[in-house]
Amino acid sequence: MEKISSPTVILLLVLVILSCQSNQTSEHHEPSKSASKLDIRYSENLETLALIFNLSEAGELQFEKNPVPRSMLARELTDKFAKYKNHKAVEMVNFLVNKDFVDSYDIALSLYCTPLPEYKQYADFPPIYYENDSLNPDQVKQVFKNFNSLVGQFYKDAELANFFNGEGKTLYKKLFDEVNDVRPDERHITLMEEYYGIERKSYTIIVSAFSFNGIGRSKTIRTNDGINVYQFVSSNPEDESDSIDLTNLNSFTIGYTNKGYFREIATHELGHSFFHESLRENQTLKRKLSEIGYLFTDSLKSNMLKQGYIDWAMCFEEHLVRLGEIRIAELLGKKDFAESYLSECTDKRGFIYTLPMKEILSVYESDRKEYSSIEDFIPVLIDELKRRISDKGSTISKIKKPDLTGFFYSLNILSNL
Repeated sequence: MEKISSPTVILLLVLVILSCQSNQTSEHHEPSKSASKLDIRYSENLETLALIFNLSEAGELQFEKNPVPRSMLARELTDKFAKYKNHKAVEMVNFLVNKDFVDSYDIALSLYCTPLPEYKQYADFPPIYYENDSLNPDQVKQVFKNFNSLVGQFYKDAELANFFNGEGKTLYKKLFDEVNDVRPDERHITLMEEYYGIERKSYTIIVSAFSFNGIGRSKTIRTNDGINVYQFVSSNPEDESDSIDLTNLNSFTIGYTNKGYFREIATHELGHSFFHESLRENQTLKRKLSEIGYLFTDSLKSNMLKQGYIDWAMCFEEHLVRLGEIRIAELLGKKDFAESYLSECTDKRGFIYTLPMKEILSVYESDRKEYSSIEDFIPVLIDELKRRISDKGSTISKIKKPDLTGFFYSLNILSNL
């Protein structure tokens, strides 16, 4: 065997190190304040796919249906790359949307791929993406593989690496300056894990400059080494400036300045990740939950539909997630917020079972040896609700109509997306 000289070995090591560094360039993290389990960052993957969708026919339609001053930053950034409107990646998006492979703004699919410029899918999309009348799942996978290759080529052709590492740097610094003022407490995720008795490999909030605003998307991605939870949240359309001058960053607001919006669209949604197995995949628990489906009364259903919660399972999960937020706030010493949020959930939002469920959960909190995780306790919670509120006569006979005045998270923001 031929020996490799020392200089050659050193050169190879340098190349390996540089290669590892280059593979990480498209994931940009906010400087961490502490050893928090929550990562807040923007993703070149998602920004690139947002730009491609913005340039597509579906993107054009979104901008037309939601005229200025909506999403002014996304418009300005998209205009900078308007010459790539006929790129093959954009044409492929037109095809995928028209043939129902993806929805009209499916940019969170980028989170299933390795960092650009490689951009190879490392985890399967949800099963629904492989359901096709004309193609089998393997053929559908090939379609997405071809698309991913075009996304990588778009990234290179548009020289987006130069943008992100050049003029875009100051823009994203401004974005993170806004996010720093609304981000959750560094202990929030750790307390949630302890309270629910469930741990994930990672928790990531993705923020964006290129995306159409007013959007929240959750993705729970399983890999061989654990579950990764992603929450994509674009800026608040009510806080973004009506005019954007990219040459004067101090003249506008991106739209990550409202703590209530960020909590509802970002932090709140992370709480749902703790109920994936118990309420969405555990068939036994799903059947048990249906036993108290009578609690989803016509009046409650009407109130919930106004907020986008279409069935009893969603309503029940929303109750649990909001109760978790209240408990975490109490553990963080934020009693005033906990009390006001409890009042908001019950009086303004119409989550009428919040108080009885809160009482029942005290049993869970006081006996964690018996109930190591929230999944262990949910059957008890269901049985106790059934005992307290029978289908023959509810102890909560009158449902107060919620006051949704000023509820800026409501569907009027997201209705056209």
